[in-house]
Amino acid sequence: MFYKYSSKYTPRESAWNALDAISDITAKCKSAVPDMKTLSAEDKAFLQMRVINLRESLRNVPKRFAFYDLLRKTRNKIGHSERAFDDVELSTVCSYVFRKAEKIKTDLERYIEKTFSKGKAAQFEKFGSKALGSGRERKQLVDAMHSFCDSERNESQKISFPNNRFSQLSETVLNDIFSHSDIKTYSGNHCGFTENIQTDILEWLKKTNSALTEQNPFVEEAAFIKELKSRTAESIASDIGTIQHNYSQLPSISPTKRGAIEDSIINFDFYQNSFAALEDNAPVSEESEKSDSEKDDSTKTAEKKWKDKAKLEPLAGKLIDTMEKNLLDRKNKWEQNLIDELRKQFLDELYQKIQNFIKLERLVSPFIDNLGYLWDLSNRPFEASGFEILKSFANILEQDESLQELAEILGKQSRSQSVFEKELRDKVVIKTEWHPKNAYRGQINGLTYSNDIATVLPSELALLENPKTRKLFELKYAQKQLLSFKYINKEAVEKSETEQEEVSVEKKEPKGPIIVCVDTSGSMHGTPENIAKTVTFALSKIAIEEERKCYLVSFSTEIETLDMSDFKSGDALTRIVQFLHMSFNGGTDASPALRHAVQMLQKDGYKNADVLMISDFVMGTLPDDLVKAIEAEKEKNTDFYSLVIGSSGNQGTIACFNHNWVYNTSDANAARHLAEQLHELKTRK
Repeated sequence: MFYKYSSKYTPRESAWNALDAISDITAKCKSAVPDMKTLSAEDKAFLQMRVINLRESLRNVPKRFAFYDLLRKTRNKIGHSERAFDDVELSTVCSYVFRKAEKIKTDLERYIEKTFSKGKAAQFEKFGSKALGSGRERKQLVDAMHSFCDSERNESQKISFPNNRFSQLSETVLNDIFSHSDIKTYSGNHCGFTENIQTDILEWLKKTNSALTEQNPFVEEAAFIKELKSRTAESIASDIGTIQHNYSQLPSISPTKRGAIEDSIINFDFYQNSFAALEDNAPVSEESEKSDSEKDDSTKTAEKKWKDKAKLEPLAGKLIDTMEKNLLDRKNKWEQNLIDELRKQFLDELYQKIQNFIKLERLVSPFIDNLGYLWDLSNRPFEASGFEILKSFANILEQDESLQELAEILGKQSRSQSVFEKELRDKVVIKTEWHPKNAYRGQINGLTYSNDIATVLPSELALLENPKTRKLFELKYAQKQLLSFKYINKEAVEKSETEQEEVSVEKKEPKGPIIVCVDTSGSMHGTPENIAKTVTFALSKIAIEEERKCYLVSFSTEIETLDMSDFKSGDALTRIVQFLHMSFNGGTDASPALRHAVQMLQKDGYKNADVLMISDFVMGTLPDDLVKAIEAEKEKNTDFYSLVIGSSGNQGTIACFNHNWVYNTSDANAARHLAEQLHELKTRK
């Protein structure tokens, strides 16, 4: 099946696709030069499309092959032609491909051998255990997993998994994961998400292989059988009773030691009876009547006589083959049970990790661009990386709509006057036109040639009546050359035209910066501090998401600041967590924080910013010079907001702010009252 070349393919994936294409081409025909006359139309179309696939795949492989140009021209000729290749053309192309098939395969194999993925996948490809597949198979597994997770590819575009146990196991795990529609949908929009899942699966395959090796309970049984294979048939026959006893004591055989391992099904009674039947019961020689102490140790068990030694060899061989097959069957079942157990455990942990990742991404993705780093964090306890505090803030924010609204409306966009500008827009106008239409009935509009008996002229029909001219009529009928009336009618046709009209649209002003002063003094301890930091956290997220400047000031009797415009993707999360962890637990003096905010308003990046102070306002009155500085900034169109947590605040200080909200923690309706105050701000002009 022909597929359009995708630029999403890595060069090595393209090499796999080219190998598949050349293999399909050579497999379709048994001879080196296929006889096109013996192929069906379907087979010819298949060959034509696979030649195109081969060329498209080779286009993305960096190494240019000697036959590349010919295939390029061939593909263009096929792709741009309105007809299929004739037998000669298709035979020429396929014959060339057949002659170069081994060269193509060799070059592609060499290219695959020399290329490696990046990161943990490269480590898997280079240093993975041979039990996980050969080096080539490990590379194919990595690429097959990548193509499996690409939702834009159909089945014909995906790379097949290698035919070994661990590769098939990885395919099963991927099917389990992406059978969940929510994960499949989420992964389609998060490339890094699927890459991390693939890496985790590769790591799990290595751990599973190690577990199978380290927990293998059949080591002693395998060694026992190996030692048995080194013995002669006569020795096995003479010692069958001891062999049975020793075999029954092995950890993988003994009922008291083997645990969940299946019981052995070897019928030793059959072999004992069979060997006994081959014994020669002739009188024992004088040598055999000697006491054991008189016998040489090396001849104690080798004195049995046998009727037919030739039958001992196949019987002993059958015993060993049965033991080996029995071992293999029981080992495979034990390994499958362990794999199923490890797979269930892995999937449970992975699903939990995925859920944690989705939560963390929603919570902290504005602070960090590296999803790989975020994936690693999702596997740790939240507390270990400071996520517990962020999680609690997010929960408060989600449960309290009034706090969400507060976080949303701060900034110049909440109160800027609407600015309108002219804009040209396309306007579609539907018009009706009347077009002539050929019809059986309507106005005669001349003559035409046809084979329509209903419109044929009488003079033409007269040809049909005369036997001498009937053949002429039939010829003209077959060639549609009968002279006929031409009728026309008119039909209404709607035609759309695009015109331009000038409309006024509201011009969106850029969202302004925010300066947040949050009180972390001793009087704020507990619920007030949580509410204050929740709003701070919300504003931080919104500022980063909307690329707005945001400046945080934590104050008690001294201040700590954090300019979020200086954040880098790697340290943003760490710095905001550290900031939110800070608590002075001392007295309250808002003056240093407000003085610093006024100073920031003088800087280019923060001119006319909104200033929000979150506090219980249990503090002294502000100095006169600071009050005058605040009033001066208000005249410059800067707004000062206060979020008063509690009901014991200094009213004189609160009066310096031109927008005040109250969140009384002892009032069950505090959230509703705050929402009403926010609504007044949103509706004011």
